[in-house]
Amino acid sequence: MPLTLRSAVLLSTLLLLGFLLTACNDSDKARSKSKKSAHIVESVAASYQAVSIERTIAGTLQAIREVRIISQTKGLLTELPVYPGDKVSKSQLLAKLDDSRLQAELLKAKASLNQAKLDLRRLKDLAPRQLASESEIAQAKTQKDIAAAELQLKQTELAYTRVIAPITGVISKRLVEPGDALPVHTHILSLLDTSHLKAEIHISELLLPLISTGNDVDITIDALGDSVFKGRIARIYPSIDKVTRKGTIEVVLDPVPEGALAGQLCRVTIYTAKKQRLMIPYEAVRHDKQGAYVFTIDNNVAKRTNITTGIQVDEQVEVLQGLTDQQAIIHRGFFGLKNNTAVNVVNSSQNTGN
Repeated sequence: MPLTLRSAVLLSTLLLLGFLLTACNDSDKARSKSKKSAHIVESVAASYQAVSIERTIAGTLQAIREVRIISQTKGLLTELPVYPGDKVSKSQLLAKLDDSRLQAELLKAKASLNQAKLDLRRLKDLAPRQLASESEIAQAKTQKDIAAAELQLKQTELAYTRVIAPITGVISKRLVEPGDALPVHTHILSLLDTSHLKAEIHISELLLPLISTGNDVDITIDALGDSVFKGRIARIYPSIDKVTRKGTIEVVLDPVPEGALAGQLCRVTIYTAKKQRLMIPYEAVRHDKQGAYVFTIDNNVAKRTNITTGIQVDEQVEVLQGLTDQQAIIHRGFFGLKNNTAVNVVNSSQNTGN
């Protein structure tokens, strides 16, 4: 059926409206796509800060030293008056062995020495009358020296039957009982020196260069509540564990507080001197198989930048390599962010989401 003029005009109008609507939709989509192409992020600048590192590490209290009391002669143990937990003073009698045989041998050695002295004196008296030769006198002198040495040996062995405390401390182990026949070098007792207590703790190899022997530390002991006690770093061991990458330091608790005992759990807080370090928020650091990295901003484009990190302090981490002072990095808005993505930096307090 042929179209009328009115119908043709109406059809043309409808086609024009459809074209305009399509063009508007395409324009809106283009504008929407343009807006979405700029990834919204927040940035922060890497900056140098004076940082003092504080670390609290758990350890176990130990006696400053433990002495093993060893018998130095054989014999029957007759006295052992001390028990674990007993406090003893230096030079106090700890144990006694039967000395009857040695007493007899000592008397014999004294008699032998006296006889050797008489023989030497007699020969010296005969020498002016040519009744004793020089060789006989020399031999007699040698016999006297041997007898004197034998007497000294027996006196030493007799002294070994009385075991005395080499230091002031506390008995920790009792390993034999009276009536036992002890061979030479039997472990009888163990004695703890509790005048000081120490703790060996393990810290990161990154912290070791920042501390020195003599540095003060704070020590808390779980069994004694929240009280803080003063200690110091007494020794830094010269090697690093190849698996944990940690070194060992020895901390001394001095003076020893009331109630502190070897074996208790303690917590040692170490402080380092302040040092200028390049710091960034820890949340800005990403990790993958290639290591740690951040996104820097170059002309509103996110750039992956590999970094080497150091010490973490609270919510910030030190950057050893990869960044410069005041260099801008992205620290929020990581969802869907990739290398070379165009970004729109909006630094507000509102979290755009990671």
